[in-house]
Amino acid sequence: MKRLNRKGFTLIELMAVIAILVIIMGIALPNITSSIERSKQKQKDAKIELITSAAELYFDRHSSENKTNGVKASTLISEQEIPGVKIEDICDNTSCCVKYTDNSYKLIDNSSSCTNAS
Repeated sequence: MKRLNRKGFTLIELMAVIAILVIIMGIALPNITSSIERSKQKQKDAKIELITSAAELYFDRHSSENKTNGVKASTLISEQEIPGVKIEDICDNTSCCVKYTDNSYKLIDNSSSCTNAS
């Protein structure tokens, strides 16, 4: 009997490779998506830190302003010319407020609590 010289993969071999790839993707995708979410959160935290630092500079420059009244973040961005920061990236509300409470500057998502009109 003559043996046929067949080249290629059998259906079972191809299915095994596909199954292994699916398992690897099932493990890798959740890790990738969670790392993307963590990086977005770190980026938002860095922007909040930038805004609160800008508030500190703002109140240093405008010493007549009362720190506890607060200042709108949009004012800080326009006056301090902070590059690359969008209010929408930081606050759900487009006019959030930075106030000085508990010996630190804090970003408040409710601008109605900002008694400073600027």
